[in-house]
Amino acid sequence: MINVITFDLDDTLWAIAPVIEKANQRMLEWMNDHTPKFSQAYDHHGINQLRDEVIADNPHLQHDLSQIRVTLIRLGLSRCGYDTADTLAQQAFDVYFAGRNDVELFAGAQTQISSLKQKYQIGALTNGNADLAQVGIDHLFDFYFNSAQLGVSKPHPDFFARALTHTGLKAEAFIHIGDHPEHDIAGAQACGMRTIWMNPEDRPWPAGQPKACEEIQHLDQLGAAVENINGH
Repeated sequence: MINVITFDLDDTLWAIAPVIEKANQRMLEWMNDHTPKFSQAYDHHGINQLRDEVIADNPHLQHDLSQIRVTLIRLGLSRCGYDTADTLAQQAFDVYFAGRNDVELFAGAQTQISSLKQKYQIGALTNGNADLAQVGIDHLFDFYFNSAQLGVSKPHPDFFARALTHTGLKAEAFIHIGDHPEHDIAGAQACGMRTIWMNPEDRPWPAGQPKACEEIQHLDQLGAAVENINGH
């Protein structure tokens, strides 16, 4: 019997690429006004290069996207000669983070989660750093874990094990819903959870990998997919 439904967030409940692009643009516009030497030195590509450098030099941060972002901004500001890089980096990050949480939910997201919440515990399991309160959907979730909190990222088994420990339930009581065949589907399958693949772009399933229990192209199909699994 299914008791818990867990969701990935980015590209499962909203499209993340346009959100990150918008957040970066807002940050660069703020920095153009407050730290113009940074915005002159680093465009979107330059920010990605700083990010790669930070991760390479600070492997302990690899699971903490927020700290990576603050560190790369601080690094760029320092290289541009700003003495108050720590304060400015946090201010710039706050602008970025507000944009990062300004998402457009996929059609049916709130309706489907609200409906499922009447029967199941609802959790979020994400490698990202979305803030459910800022997104405005924290009231729909009973628990939330991200990679920064746990120090590992999906598909690491410890990530899914944390959800089991938190609820006190076995994996057979879970359905995990996500867009990533490896991080979400394979990771959840490996610990014994049932799975639903969110595949809005109707991509082919990777050859040689066990398929999810159900596949949906839009969230309006979610309730039926959950009931199909629960019925079996």
